[in-house]
Amino acid sequence: MLKRYPEAVDGLVVERDGAVLRLRIDRPDRRNSLTDDIVLAMTDAIEAAGGDDEVRVIALSASGEHFCSGFDLGTRGGGDKPRTGATQRQMRWHVNRLIPTMLETQTPIVTAATGWIVGLGLHLVLASDFAVVADDARLWAPFTKLGFTPDSGGSWMIPRLVGVARAKELLMLGREVSGETAAAWVMVHRAVPAAEVDAVSAALVDELVGAATVAVGLTKLLVQRGLEVGLERHLADEALAMELSSRSEDFHENARARREKRTPQFRGR
Repeated sequence: MLKRYPEAVDGLVVERDGAVLRLRIDRPDRRNSLTDDIVLAMTDAIEAAGGDDEVRVIALSASGEHFCSGFDLGTRGGGDKPRTGATQRQMRWHVNRLIPTMLETQTPIVTAATGWIVGLGLHLVLASDFAVVADDARLWAPFTKLGFTPDSGGSWMIPRLVGVARAKELLMLGREVSGETAAAWVMVHRAVPAAEVDAVSAALVDELVGAATVAVGLTKLLVQRGLEVGLERHLADEALAMELSSRSEDFHENARARREKRTPQFRGR
């Protein structure tokens, strides 16, 4: 069933391309910094894709040289000073929806990123299932350098990906790292020369379009939930996922293909 996708907003291109939902940040004149409207539209689009049976992959990219320089703080300010607590109240429906939506949707997300990958832009990359970055890209969590603290799940994701010692270096000291180092630290799926980023990420998208979508999505769910629960609960989740995936059309297609000695043609059902 097709789901309603958000109306176009300035700075974000949303395109349904067959089994792929393509999201492209499109503010190259501002190093693809994000606005309130972009954050909300991106969240709504990913949620819609998660409920769209025809979409099997989400592909995230950006226009121009730089993937994303974070949130555009220049769009904030002016007017009366907000009342105490406004920031934490507003974040709940803003960036604090976006990152969990990326992590929790069963639709796999492939991100292609070059140039500067900063702040919230870095968190978009980290929340992706497969991030292909340029080896000379610059990944930076600059929060303490600007006098405030990480947001949108950065201080939750980074220690889980690189360990506590490196997380403190990245977050507390505000060190930037190259795409090559990020791959070596297992922050991202892969780092390649900038000229190859689009081709490598496109190959991943194609591979996932042809994969057993139900099994892939449930496996993503298991990996994410496994970070939060004990073994007994996780084994129960695995059993449920096995029950569901073994009833999928793709599971039975694989069995037929094995009998017929051919490559299975998965339909994502």
